[in-house]
Amino acid sequence: MKAPLFNYPSYQYEVDDWEFKKKGLLNRVNKSKFIRTELQTFETDRQTNNKVYVRYFEEFLRDILSEFCQEAGVTCSMTDAWCVKYQKGDQQTVHNHRGWGFSGILYVEYDPKVHTPTFFIAPWNDPRTDTTSLSFPSNVKEGTIFIAPSSCLHFVHPNTSRKERIVLAFDLLPDLPSHQSINNDDK
Repeated sequence: MKAPLFNYPSYQYEVDDWEFKKKGLLNRVNKSKFIRTELQTFETDRQTNNKVYVRYFEEFLRDILSEFCQEAGVTCSMTDAWCVKYQKGDQQTVHNHRGWGFSGILYVEYDPKVHTPTFFIAPWNDPRTDTTSLSFPSNVKEGTIFIAPSSCLHFVHPNTSRKERIVLAFDLLPDLPSHQSINNDDK
């Protein structure tokens, strides 16, 4: 009988009233400055400080983040959010965000007929075949939010369409228990 040692948590949600919220979000996102560096094969506003959409995003995400925190058994805070635009040929190489916490993706402009979701790399090889497993969220559409551990390696295949693919990414850090906090005033 199977006796799993580990569980790799991931969570998927759909934003309510997406079309209305999408208009408000894109109106704000389009005011951001997007850049493309030599190392990036996409456009992003991550390195800028002009993200006027973050408060709006946090507000409409509040109920979903509350549900996530309850399901994941954590209390956490959003520490960063940024937008990524993929034109035809743009992609994201394999990366992770940090060694702990969670990271999320909101699919803003996404056509499942021509775009691919973010792919995730299993954190260990299959012990039967010594192969690396890839997986991706199922039934992704505009308004889908997917949250996984920040340490999980992930990537985006090249956009083969002329349709722009836009995602909003964010990082969530759990609050440390008091016995682990460096700001613990208990002596």
